[in-house]
Amino acid sequence: MKSPAFAALTMLALAVACSPIVAEPLSAAPLNDGCLDVHKCELYTLPGATVRSQCHDGRCDFGLPTYPYSVVVNVPDTSFYAPGRAFVLTNKDLTAQPGTVSGMSACKPPLCVPLKELVATEGRYIVSKGAAEAVGLPLEEGTSLPVRVTLVPLVDSTLEEAATVGIPAVDMLTASLAVVQVGTVGIPPVIKYTDAFSVGRYLRIAYPEPPYDQYFPPVLTPLSVSLPRVTDDFVLGFGVDAKSPLDDESGDSRRATVTRADGLDGWQVWLIESATGRRISSLRKLSGTKMEVRLDTVGQTQAGVRALKDGVAVIVAPPASFIGVPRLQSALVNGQGLEALDIPALPGPASITGVVASGSGTALTGIPSHVRFDSMSVRRKDGTPDPLLRYSTSVSTDDAGRFATVVPPGIYDVTIEPAERTGLAKVRDTFDTSAGLAKTYFPPPRTVVSGTVMLADGRPLAEADIRAIPSNVPVTSSTAVKPRPAHARTDRAGAFSFDVDQGQYDFVVDPQAGTGFPRLVQVRSFATGTAKLEPIIISPPARLSFTLKDPSKAGNPIVRAVVRVFAEPPNRGPPAIEIARSMTDDLGQCEILLAQQPR
Repeated sequence: MKSPAFAALTMLALAVACSPIVAEPLSAAPLNDGCLDVHKCELYTLPGATVRSQCHDGRCDFGLPTYPYSVVVNVPDTSFYAPGRAFVLTNKDLTAQPGTVSGMSACKPPLCVPLKELVATEGRYIVSKGAAEAVGLPLEEGTSLPVRVTLVPLVDSTLEEAATVGIPAVDMLTASLAVVQVGTVGIPPVIKYTDAFSVGRYLRIAYPEPPYDQYFPPVLTPLSVSLPRVTDDFVLGFGVDAKSPLDDESGDSRRATVTRADGLDGWQVWLIESATGRRISSLRKLSGTKMEVRLDTVGQTQAGVRALKDGVAVIVAPPASFIGVPRLQSALVNGQGLEALDIPALPGPASITGVVASGSGTALTGIPSHVRFDSMSVRRKDGTPDPLLRYSTSVSTDDAGRFATVVPPGIYDVTIEPAERTGLAKVRDTFDTSAGLAKTYFPPPRTVVSGTVMLADGRPLAEADIRAIPSNVPVTSSTAVKPRPAHARTDRAGAFSFDVDQGQYDFVVDPQAGTGFPRLVQVRSFATGTAKLEPIIISPPARLSFTLKDPSKAGNPIVRAVVRVFAEPPNRGPPAIEIARSMTDDLGQCEILLAQQPR
């Protein structure tokens, strides 16, 4: 999604207004009235800018946006076309010439944008007799399995999902399951999934349902949905002539040996993609004290060899009902590491008590909080720390800030989240059970953030919403913590002040609808203490306006659809953040105001 020009983007912004639904701002909110003599559009042009704002329809703007973005359309449940569906459009879809199907030529971008066609899609996960025998569950030739199918939209031309990361409405679309019983004796029942999806490219993930998930692996394959209909049968084969064979039909490179002296009854073992946490192998149940199982996969090998690709880890997990018992999670190197998965003997669980408080000495005040423990390493019975053993738990304090929990002995990353309105910040700490089993935590005060918001012509932006939204970028610092959201509003002088947790935010300045000014989104980090921001300058928008219709010959408008715009922040990359939101009117029309990138 990124381009060199977009990398130079230092701020993203928008304000929304859908004609004929005209919002009336409060009297204190300034208007984008630069076409009047008293406020000429030239006054909004920043020093050194090569593009100047111009007057259009009584308002100053910079023309069309020029940087890449994605548009997510959520169709309401009341729509005749695709009720409740989500569609992903790129900036290219909003400007490209339409196709030739179903009368789409009557709807020409950029003034009119057709949603993509819905295509009936069905498929089966079919197992050959040889593959079934190889994994240890003999089935008749051509047996189809009950599966849970997920389609993940792909915006770019590869299987990489970075283009849609951060777009919550379309992260996962799950097909329904249909079962058809064939009455002929000796022929297995046909089990297929069926649903309708919009034209486009997807990553299809088919997870066999229990108990078949113990023997047959998930299948991750690209799927192109196009007219007139898609039949998506996958055949898990066996032998050199199979189009989709098991990665290692002998299972030699997929055999895992798990040992636990205290017993494995109820435990499970499987393989995951380390980056996504997605399961890519069969899900084997364990028993006894030592057991060998094969973890079959499809399409997960290195080129030309049977070894697993890089970025794969194995997980051996206890039953969910176990308390104080860690799981084992180990990264595989060149496919190696399955041969000896030993769950070591552990000492008895450690009972931890603590208090979350403020003040000092005898003037301590307990703070109601939520406390989470995530292991950094768990100690074996001989005291050796083992980072492959993982354990997590969380607990809430009482009103006096006291808490108690049980964990395996080890070193833990602790997150303390004081209750809202206490004025105290969410914070991280380290807890080592060998140094004591009781601790008092003193969360720091929240950071006071203040500043002013001005228009480029010098007027203060009154009555604007200021929102600090926790960033979706993964936390990498050992002390950083994902903060909580916060909100404020500017006064008549454009000033604001509010408290936030320490951390990284998508910092949003949202002018009132109807003012004609865009929302500003900046990526900002706040440390302890106070943060006095430099004046935030809001310029006129780049204007994106279109009519949203269905792809039929009639071109019916899509009414009351929520339209959101996502883009990647400058110099950061995925995940994308929401930079725009609007709603189509009774005619399917929508206008979205975005920030024009500096040049």
